[in-house]
Amino acid sequence: MIEMKHAQLHGSAYAVVDYSAVRRGTRASVGMTPTDNFSTLFELLPIGAYRSAPSGEQLRANSALVRLNGYRSEREMLEVVRDIGENWYVQAGRRDEFKATMERFGEVIGFVSEVYRHRTRERIWISENAHVVRDEQGNVIYYEGTVEEITRQRNAELALQRALHRNDALTAKSQSVTVVCDVDGRVSYVTDAIDRLLGVSAAEFIGTNLFDTMHPDDQAEHRAEFARVAEHRNSGEESVARHRHADGNWRYLASLGSDARDDDAVGGMIIYWRDVTETHLARSRLRQLAESDPLTGLQSRANFEMRAFSAIETQRAKGGRIALYYIDLDNFKLANDSYGHWVGDQILIAVARRLQTLCAGQLLLARLGGDEFAVLSIRDEGATSTIQFAQAIVESVCAPIQIDAIRFDVTASVGVALFPEHASRFVELLRFADQAMFAAKGVSRNTFYLFTPELERQSRARAALIADLRRAVEANEFTVFYQPQVDLTSGQLVGVEALVRWQHPKRGLLEPSEFIAVAEEQGLINRIGLAVLDQAVRQIADWRKRTARALRLAINVSARQLRDRSLGARLYDLIEHYGLPPASVEVEVTESILIEASTIGRDLLDELRQLGVRIVLDDLGVGYSSMAYLRRFEVDGVKLDRGFVKGLPNHPVDTAIVRSLISLARELNLTVVAEGVEDTEQQRYLLSERCEVAQGYLFARPLSVDAFEAQGWLKR
Repeated sequence: MIEMKHAQLHGSAYAVVDYSAVRRGTRASVGMTPTDNFSTLFELLPIGAYRSAPSGEQLRANSALVRLNGYRSEREMLEVVRDIGENWYVQAGRRDEFKATMERFGEVIGFVSEVYRHRTRERIWISENAHVVRDEQGNVIYYEGTVEEITRQRNAELALQRALHRNDALTAKSQSVTVVCDVDGRVSYVTDAIDRLLGVSAAEFIGTNLFDTMHPDDQAEHRAEFARVAEHRNSGEESVARHRHADGNWRYLASLGSDARDDDAVGGMIIYWRDVTETHLARSRLRQLAESDPLTGLQSRANFEMRAFSAIETQRAKGGRIALYYIDLDNFKLANDSYGHWVGDQILIAVARRLQTLCAGQLLLARLGGDEFAVLSIRDEGATSTIQFAQAIVESVCAPIQIDAIRFDVTASVGVALFPEHASRFVELLRFADQAMFAAKGVSRNTFYLFTPELERQSRARAALIADLRRAVEANEFTVFYQPQVDLTSGQLVGVEALVRWQHPKRGLLEPSEFIAVAEEQGLINRIGLAVLDQAVRQIADWRKRTARALRLAINVSARQLRDRSLGARLYDLIEHYGLPPASVEVEVTESILIEASTIGRDLLDELRQLGVRIVLDDLGVGYSSMAYLRRFEVDGVKLDRGFVKGLPNHPVDTAIVRSLISLARELNLTVVAEGVEDTEQQRYLLSERCEVAQGYLFARPLSVDAFEAQGWLKR
């Protein structure tokens, strides 16, 4: 998860970095490839950029920083620099001050220090800007920031204190500006470099006030700092403010002040200015990437979680209430896969704009990732109710989106959880809203669902089921039951349908309805299916040998199983191994499975049929397009759905449908099996319509091998 966050922070081209190794302080955490997630933005910076562990170990350095330290390559530098606290800072305690500032504020700005140029041990001055990067639990992963050498500026300040006339010579061609002013900020002297900084001549600038060009929002802070300089209480570190350039744009100027009013050669306050616009914008871009989603401009997940946590703590202290809305787009993957990621991105941007309009800047809104969004709202009894706002989200998202000539009908499922009614902590609140969202998808999609404690119980039960299911696959806890297929005329056994059961060590025998859907979602169905196939084919081969009868085996498969080439290969190997006629095995597929199956799956069915395996269309008559599938796919048999059989022989619609389907199958020379036969009236009607094979509770429920043989089915 951490890798993904920082891949987004630093660009799309990245190599995975082992941040667990970073936390251990090992050298394995350093990626050396030129395309890792640290290089794209940092390598373009005109100043040094680095990443270091809290322990002081240097983890990364860009080209500018490598050159600053006198090395030829990053690898060479990192092999030498083991502890930045011991190897770099001239003052031993400076690293501790840096770490203390980071721990207190999460960042340092304009942190000025005297350091050694690593390779030559030359002493230089630098200014650092950095921030701390934490994981989801708030633990520090590393520091990252920028380093700019300011030795020239520092030396210039010292030189100015010795003699003002030397300052003119030192700063005549400097990119920095030296200003002399009175205690009110009125300028009496400025170097010619002011023209490069603010686009005005020195003559024009003299007589103006330092704060005339400063952004109004920055003035209060910097007037206070200016006063501290006059009172000799300033920190001695640079501060950054916006100043208006003559071209109308804002420039970020770093300033450092000193009081020289007692120096007859100066007679005023000295201010040093230098342009740090590029550095500041680069740092702002880093922060923006960390705090906002680069596609939609909404808050990033990390920033949203941090602000949401703070909001909950504030409301806890005030006795307030909060609603969290978890939003997931329905079927977004289909549009993304069908039309490409660019179209998918446009859909996400459009949805983000709609949510921004709905929230109107008053609510906390973020893109959590993929097609998931979240809204955090302070619940005001006088405002729109929680339910009304959830409905407004659904209605806002579901309006059609037009991209070029394509119209997309987007819908959303929304889950809602409340603080403090449902959860007392943000982590729980987010999880409960997520659970409610999935419940909304399960109900109908394009709707919302308010969290209930029952959802949490179901979620825990589901998590336990998944864990048990994975263990069951490894322990091979699945067994096969068999339901007889009977000739209605003679009552003889003609075949069996194989049905999987899970012999759970604590819950006993579980039917497919209790675990198959989860097995599909978790990608376990293929392994379960192959285990069933092995048991069932071996068993039918044994029964055929013992009875000397041409018994058939029917096996159900899912769309996911059809995408697995190993299914066909395994079935073919088993048929060969046990010497079975391929036609003795039937693969049953439903219409919905044919719709979901990929081209690979349909090709697999064709290959099996060419090998002689029978293909049977299950649940015939349920789907409105079943007849069309009989035309598009060659099948050997059909199964009448139990829903129609249940209405026989008294329900006129069901009898008409069954009569038509049997007649159609007979005309197409397909075998017909009726499932769900439960009484003799149904049996007599099917027989009268020339449906000769059936299965159902009238004959037997699905049976274990022992029960099947004990009831004498092999003798019928």
